[in-house]
Amino acid sequence: MSQNDYMMDGHKLLWHLERVTAWQAGELIAPIYVEISPVSFCNHRCQFCGLDFAQGERISLDTAVTCRSLQEMAQLGVKSIMFAGEGEPLLHPGLPEMVAVAKESGLDVSITTNGSLGTPEVWQSVIPRLSWLRFSVDAGSPDVYARVHGVGSAAFEKTVESIRQALVVRDATGSSCTIGVQFLLIRDNLADLAQAIQLFGAMGVDYLSLKPYSEHPQMLNKSDFTYDAEAIAGIDAIVEQYQGAFRKTAIIFRKAATNAYASGSAAFNHCHALPFWGYVSSRGDFYTCSVFLNDERFSVGNIGVETMQEILFGMRRQSSVAYGSEELVIGHECRVNCRMARINEFLELLSSQPQHVNFI
Repeated sequence: MSQNDYMMDGHKLLWHLERVTAWQAGELIAPIYVEISPVSFCNHRCQFCGLDFAQGERISLDTAVTCRSLQEMAQLGVKSIMFAGEGEPLLHPGLPEMVAVAKESGLDVSITTNGSLGTPEVWQSVIPRLSWLRFSVDAGSPDVYARVHGVGSAAFEKTVESIRQALVVRDATGSSCTIGVQFLLIRDNLADLAQAIQLFGAMGVDYLSLKPYSEHPQMLNKSDFTYDAEAIAGIDAIVEQYQGAFRKTAIIFRKAATNAYASGSAAFNHCHALPFWGYVSSRGDFYTCSVFLNDERFSVGNIGVETMQEILFGMRRQSSVAYGSEELVIGHECRVNCRMARINEFLELLSSQPQHVNFI
């Protein structure tokens, strides 16, 4: 696999043109993708955690309610689910059941995790049902891992061993699950980058993704970190040195996203992406955008109170979607280079039809 096979720095709406066409026609569509937060709490205290403001209480989704909602989402046209969110998803004892129900309902399923709680038993229960599994590691050595993740230095080897076990289970079960590692590029781990590439490349993960930092508007542990031309060139040089060095592992530097964050400005003026994705918080609240937790403008229902039909096709979601496209002030309220940035660039282009479109 190469980095182009994953399109992490782009978007995949071109493979969902029927949903895009329905959106262009003014229909309130079902999301293609929904992120779910099984718990609000975490066993790590990462210095870059964008949702550090949300981890004051220990809140968990009800397993039965979540499973029912997953079945309803699949019936209504949702195509994929990622379990991640405010806390560490492996801390929810019902996660394997949620994964199983989601997969059996016809949804593509993924998990993003710090991986420290992974065991062969856990991986055997979920990996055969996953499209992909991503480990947020952000380091290549115990000391840097401890500093960045807010844990003891012994935690690094435990996480590395968990990744090894996941690879063993994946290969032993014949699963097609993609297993990758994410390295969030921040001030305190840049010197560890080459070591991380060597470690995970030798291990044989499918990819190592180098992701730019993006400050959440509500986060408490704010940083003034950004990327200048010298830093980007330095990362580029390290990636170039190791590109193609590993038979199984693609080294993916999300350079376009890093440059976009460094610029500090958005290449779109309206948020048209809200109809295409959603977020379920650990309280069961459904948001049209995960950046605006606890903001009533983007909270459109609760899976413990309403059906997914009522949430996805109700007036509250319709109003929230309209607010995003018509009133939300992108440069003032939103996260710089948000996760839907590339999708918004594409949708804004489609919404601004030029003259004489048939002269292609």
